Amino acid sequence: MPKKLLKPKFAPLTLDSTFKKAFANEQSTELLLFLLNTFLAEKLKSPIKEVININHELFGKTRFNRDAVFDVYCRDATGTRFVVEVQVKGQKHFIKRTFFYLCMVVCSLAVKGKEYDFNIPKLYSISFLEFNHNFGKDCTEVIQYLSLRNDKHPEVSYDFLQMIFVVLPRFKKKESECETIMDKILFSLKNGHKLKCVPKSFREKELLQIFRVAEISNFTERELKQYEVSMMNRHDQKAILAYAKEKGEARGLVRGKKEGILQTAKSMIKDGLELERVARITKLPKKQIIAFSNG
Repeated sequence: MPKKLLKPKFAPLTLDSTFKKAFANEQSTELLLFLLNTFLAEKLKSPIKEVININHELFGKTRFNRDAVFDVYCRDATGTRFVVEVQVKGQKHFIKRTFFYLCMVVCSLAVKGKEYDFNIPKLYSISFLEFNHNFGKDCTEVIQYLSLRNDKHPEVSYDFLQMIFVVLPRFKKKESECETIMDKILFSLKNGHKLKCVPKSFREKELLQIFRVAEISNFTERELKQYEVSMMNRHDQKAILAYAKEKGEARGLVRGKKEGILQTAKSMIKDGLELERVARITKLPKKQIIAFSNG
């Protein structure tokens, strides 16, 4: 008799909708402060007391420029800006991508006028990665801090732009090994959706509130629908990558090459998968799949 699948109690905290509900909600600024002060503790002279959410979508200056959409974009009372993101899929030039979008934030801060002195406010970014990324030889820590420094005098740094990358796959601690607040948040982000209840040692009110936000039974009908669609997309992406690996086509797929995705779609059709499902998984137009398969 097949084993009955149990429905999860908590949604993944790294899911776009869940993360935004927890940290980009006007009613949950306490949780955002909790997150920022924990992961920026090494960088801040004093804890952040108050933040104001800013429109998280920045538009390109012309129709030819890209737009940037962040999970969280906010500022504190001093004008310091904070960008927080969750990244699910790896990219070869991910650090450059992050820097590119932060440059858009910097440009948006420029004050028009002849007297502008380029004294831009500080900008911090925190990126939670669900994939491993190469930060260089021997850079194996869970958290990587990147900033501007003087090559000949490393002690001289320019702190107006700082990037923090949290590599979740590198966090290996078990529940019983989590001692610090940071440990507990990392464990929750990586493993919360696998739990049947909140760990007994996770008694901090902010952590309890985060788990309440992620508890599926507390979702509204709209939130539940968002969750189901997001999970379906995640499963589809895993399915297509697993299929491509099996067929030896994963390299082109991971690099985002259209040829690799089309080849995988062709293999799926050849193996009898329905066109509707192949189109949904690969995000390719049906006509294009049919044309390539018949070619």
